[in-house]
Amino acid sequence: MVHLGMVLLKYLPVFLVDTFITILSKFKYGDLSKYGIHRPKKGPFYVKEIMGRSPVLDVGTVKKIQVGEIQVFPAISSFNKNKVQFKNGFEKEFDVIVFATGYKSVANNWLKDYKYVLNDDGMPKNSFPTHWKGENGLYCAGLSRRGIFGVSMDAKAIADDIKMIINSKEKKLE
Repeated sequence: MVHLGMVLLKYLPVFLVDTFITILSKFKYGDLSKYGIHRPKKGPFYVKEIMGRSPVLDVGTVKKIQVGEIQVFPAISSFNKNKVQFKNGFEKEFDVIVFATGYKSVANNWLKDYKYVLNDDGMPKNSFPTHWKGENGLYCAGLSRRGIFGVSMDAKAIADDIKMIINSKEKKLE
């Protein structure tokens, strides 16, 4: 569904793609709230565009949840060693606790001249569609919040910009 959504985003606005993909996912997966999985209020591609969070790709997890092989727990309120207290008051002990909290751009950790292209969160300062171009010849690709298609768009825009710069320098030398 994510691939279909990415293709549709080439031709349709985000809100239409989100509506269509959300309806398709309801048909495919049904109501997952009975398993403790609740849909975000905003659509998956809107969330990707605004927050940089990619839509969920199901690789068989939903089926394992539905048949009881994987259990979904509510939000955590606290934990102490291997005992977890959930917001609904339920407590459970675990052998191992892994926090998978999503991801965030860490480019600012290694890119020391980020002030020319990225904000404090490691995302482009400029808005789409010129988000890829910073100052002083610094570019960023892959941070458009548009998935693989966005990376491709960024790379082509950067290549075109570099070509334009080279061509303008060559004309000055003539």
